[in-house]
Amino acid sequence: MSKRKDPAKIKAKELRAMSREERQKLLQELRAELMRLQTLLTTRGRIENPARIRLLKRAIARILTVEREEELKKLQSESKAK
Repeated sequence: MSKRKDPAKIKAKELRAMSREERQKLLQELRAELMRLQTLLTTRGRIENPARIRLLKRAIARILTVEREEELKKLQSESKAK
């Protein structure tokens, strides 16, 4: 994994350089943080940095997009091999 301070601001290029396991671990961490922030927002009514929720959602979507791209690339290469 890269040495970035904030995993929510990770770039797609960096995600592609990671292994699938690293991406899955990061995805799990980001989803846990998102869940925690959403819970705080619900119980307290406000959080310190509300924009963080948007950053987390985008990072999660970015990871899922890279995962899907690789899945499609694998399927495409398998269909060409036939």
